[in-house]
Amino acid sequence: MNVKTKTGNSLLLCLILLSCNSRIPEEDFTDILTDIYLSKAYFSSEGIIDACRNDTVPYNRYIVEQYGYKWAQFDSTLSWYCAHPKRFQDLHDEIIARFSEMEKQTSEELDPPEELWNSALSHDITGGIQDSVPVNVLLKGSGKYRIKAKIQLYPEDASANPRIALYWWRTDTIATGRSDTCLIWPLTKNGLPIEYSIEKQLLPGNEFTHLKGCWLKSSDQPIDTAWRKRARIENISIYYIPQKFD
Repeated sequence: MNVKTKTGNSLLLCLILLSCNSRIPEEDFTDILTDIYLSKAYFSSEGIIDACRNDTVPYNRYIVEQYGYKWAQFDSTLSWYCAHPKRFQDLHDEIIARFSEMEKQTSEELDPPEELWNSALSHDITGGIQDSVPVNVLLKGSGKYRIKAKIQLYPEDASANPRIALYWWRTDTIATGRSDTCLIWPLTKNGLPIEYSIEKQLLPGNEFTHLKGCWLKSSDQPIDTAWRKRARIENISIYYIPQKFD
């Protein structure tokens, strides 16, 4: 084999390896597609999918980046699955199975959800580091808690590391601080109204009494009256779903 052939084979091998490394692993890709399908269903239900269809692409990009991948990797992975229909069908079946399990869990709830906080009011955040919407909700004991809020963080927002920060609290530890993390969710400054939601289960025997925190927390920054938060928080809801434990 001459040198030119060896060089050509080496280049081909490098290209193959780079191509393989650029593809997102199947488990992560399935998670990403599941989140994208769920977000599309939400946008559609809110009536904004047709009005601003192109605006869903930045949100899909945000989902991909939250898993630690670049949009180009997602695009090349999707192209690979399109070229392998059987593998794509298997992946699609897995997503459908996940949705079926979600529906099953919902149907197994004992009683209708109990409303702990449900407000369609809009809160416009335009101040400094302390400006937010605080959370202080009395818990109902063991069971499932469904927590949601729609947050629109504008590109001109100047807060550092903006995030949702909610915590479970015990009465005997309130003086010393939070006792356990419930949700730390980073927020993106793309100007889109995004619904953030989580379901958290508290098992029997826990001593948590409150859910506390705030819907828009930022890292400490030097005191400077020039910087401001710019956000809107609305459609806040927290529901308690009783569950049967064996």
